[in-house]
Amino acid sequence: MKRGSIVAGFLLIALAIVVWIGSAAFTADSSYFPRAVAAIMLGLTILMLLENRTVRDQVVFEWEKFNYRRTAIIFVITSIYLVIMAYVGFLITTPICLLLMMQVLEKGDWKVKILSSVITTAAIYYVFQMMLDVPLPAWSF
Repeated sequence: MKRGSIVAGFLLIALAIVVWIGSAAFTADSSYFPRAVAAIMLGLTILMLLENRTVRDQVVFEWEKFNYRRTAIIFVITSIYLVIMAYVGFLITTPICLLLMMQVLEKGDWKVKILSSVITTAAIYYVFQMMLDVPLPAWSF
């Protein structure tokens, strides 16, 4: 996996540079967020490459242990979520989708899953709708 991390690291550095240069055409206010993301991505990628120097090459993924059924279920849930969200809206479908995905991925306490899916949805809504003024899908029946 060491070689893959190096290739991914250089691709991410290139992407960060492209985002930084591409955001130069924006106004000062609108270039702040993409440049901040590019700087964070660049910093974290450099840290990953530095850490990669000390890590031995190891197998991280084994196809024999891959759970195709779980992957198919997540794909179906995501597909249904994308279709229904256009009609029902972000605030209703997202916590339900997150709850279902958490249940498929790991069995556990329903209270924690419900609370985390609602908090995650609220945080996404606050960041995109309130702070960045990005419209999210709303009820359209």
